Amino acid sequence: MAIMWAAISFVGVLALVAIVTSMAGAGNRNTSARLQQLVTPAHHPTPDETEGSQDHMPTITKLLSGREINDRLATAIAAAGLRLRPGEFVGIVAFSVVFFQIIALAIGKQIILNATAAVIAIGIPIVVLKMLQNKRRAAFELQLVDALMMIASSLRSGFSFLRGMQVVAQEMPEPISQEFERVINEVGVGRGMEEALRNMVARMNSYDLDLVVTAILIQLQVGGNLAEMLEIIAGTIRERLRIYGEMRVLTAEGRLSGWVLVAIPVFLGVVLTIVNRSYMSFLFEEPLGHYFIAGAVILQIIGGLAIKRMLVLDA
Repeated sequence: MAIMWAAISFVGVLALVAIVTSMAGAGNRNTSARLQQLVTPAHHPTPDETEGSQDHMPTITKLLSGREINDRLATAIAAAGLRLRPGEFVGIVAFSVVFFQIIALAIGKQIILNATAAVIAIGIPIVVLKMLQNKRRAAFELQLVDALMMIASSLRSGFSFLRGMQVVAQEMPEPISQEFERVINEVGVGRGMEEALRNMVARMNSYDLDLVVTAILIQLQVGGNLAEMLEIIAGTIRERLRIYGEMRVLTAEGRLSGWVLVAIPVFLGVVLTIVNRSYMSFLFEEPLGHYFIAGAVILQIIGGLAIKRMLVLDA
């Protein structure tokens, strides 16, 4: 048993080191590699395309190269603000699967336990990625009104639309400055304005940004007072954000109740295991108990999703 737990610890440390080195290494890419990433958001560069950059998972990168899942992962990772290759992200998921499978084998050799561990291992990186995407999108949408007003002011001062975007990229904090800078770099290397803006919409997956980009593209094609139009859209988005904030306040009690209902069974299970181990031993030592645990986890997930669905706010 001591050898097994030593192996678990070793794999855990190895996975942690892999994650840290992947993120640290990605931050040290040279200028050409970063420019290639900026101008090709839907295609993550390979080692041959990014001379001087280091790929920590070259084998996985080669397997994913040219596949549709590679493009989707690249877009999802860019939306989360992470400097990772799709192959590196898949490597992190693989380490997670190995780590949780070792834990499952240490607890007991049950198929249902191994399957549950695999689902959890794959789900954790995906959930973390989604959380980072939502957090970055929320921050972006809060900054969008100020960015539109800044572009409108630049247009009224006689500057071009592209110059107004440059002002936003220089003066505003991330993530909106990073996204606008990416659009500017794409346009600078020859990509069309419409395509660059559509790529930003695909990365952020924001309704407000989609509305803004659609209005801008129509206005650029048919002409008109773009500054006035941006100010009107900014006012509309500001009002929507105000109403959305009021709705979150009104549903705060329900969201807190949902968290409590999900946390109570877990808390009681931990407390009873510590206080009376023999009372809970059936769940951990008997095969039927493992099925009970798996069923409880599944029901908890279904209940949590149901509560979340009832309280969801479509801003």
